[in-house]
Amino acid sequence: MATETASTVQSTTPGQDAARRAALLAALDVVQGGAEERFERITRIAREAFGVSGSFLNLAGDDHLTIKSQQSDKRFDPVIPLEDTFCGRTLASPGPVLVPDALRDERFRDLPMVLQDPNVRFYAGVPLRLGAEHVKVGTLCLIDPQPRTLDDDDVALLQELGIWAERELAAGADEDRLRSVLAGLEPGAVDVPGYRITGLSVPHGVVSGDFHDWHVSDRGLHVTVSDVMGKGMSAGLLAANIRGALLARGAATAPNAFGAVEAQVAPELSRAESFATLFHGVLEPATGVVEFIDAGHGLVLQLHHDGTETIHRSLDLPLGLHPVGFERTTGTLELEPGDVLIVVSDGALELWDSTLASLSRLGGLYRNSADVGTFLGRIRARAASHDPGDDLTVVVVERAA
Repeated sequence: MATETASTVQSTTPGQDAARRAALLAALDVVQGGAEERFERITRIAREAFGVSGSFLNLAGDDHLTIKSQQSDKRFDPVIPLEDTFCGRTLASPGPVLVPDALRDERFRDLPMVLQDPNVRFYAGVPLRLGAEHVKVGTLCLIDPQPRTLDDDDVALLQELGIWAERELAAGADEDRLRSVLAGLEPGAVDVPGYRITGLSVPHGVVSGDFHDWHVSDRGLHVTVSDVMGKGMSAGLLAANIRGALLARGAATAPNAFGAVEAQVAPELSRAESFATLFHGVLEPATGVVEFIDAGHGLVLQLHHDGTETIHRSLDLPLGLHPVGFERTTGTLELEPGDVLIVVSDGALELWDSTLASLSRLGGLYRNSADVGTFLGRIRARAASHDPGDDLTVVVVERAA
């Protein structure tokens, strides 16, 4: 077993390794945050399993150590100079490090935590590594004021807890990366004289299985709202693939674009045992006519300038459930001057009573708002106070009166 005593610990890592650690930790985006239960659980188990006075999950930057999680009677400052810590002095160690009695070891007996409160004598730590090059970014460690040691089974348990911590760190990195990628898929502002288009998306979890998009081509303004069954990363990835397939046909008519997208993504949805509802329309600005395909979405509210409203329903099945070879139904609607089109995902219905009556409530909220920014702000506020339990998307297309 690759357990080391303090007498065999190598020197600290070189400067280039410190830079790599700092870069990895910056990518993790966990250093500056507060306590997280996914790490607190690990340090609680470690302290209880070994019966020690303290257990810690530490992240090492270039010259400081950040205590991400600590279970200890003595609370340490969350940021400590790296050189003043056991972990900082053992960063180059390839495996677990055991220090049976720190006062008897010249490498550690001058540490403030050894000479002063909490008077550490025993230390045991395992490295936490990340990335393809297995860069050591921190440690999971134990301390106690009484000299002691660990047997092979104890070290193996501490290593298993360290592997758990590494996986939690890596999962956080994956989530952050995916969140960044999907956030970059949000549509940008477009200029369509006589119209204004805006919207919001509020994921239920890390990422959203909804997506919305708009862009301009020679044909007019293309608008899409889709909702992939389920929530989380798998739904988010499927939604991103559908969006990419649509953008590849960005200048096509609604029926042509939709048909090509369905041929591309339906097999993927089937393999994932999933489906997606989708509204995709192309608005001709001069006339206000929207040609659209609605694949089982049916959550389209048109507020007319005269105070009435129309809910445009869908009779087609979602992507992934529509029989191969059957034609889709093409619909049209007309946005007259002063009309507003609101397309939502079903998370919007959950803000009220989960029925289509919620669309009318949404329309009333829009009419009672000073502007679309106020309206979307109220939607966000209601989502915060009435958790929809699902991803939430709202897209608004306004035609000037």
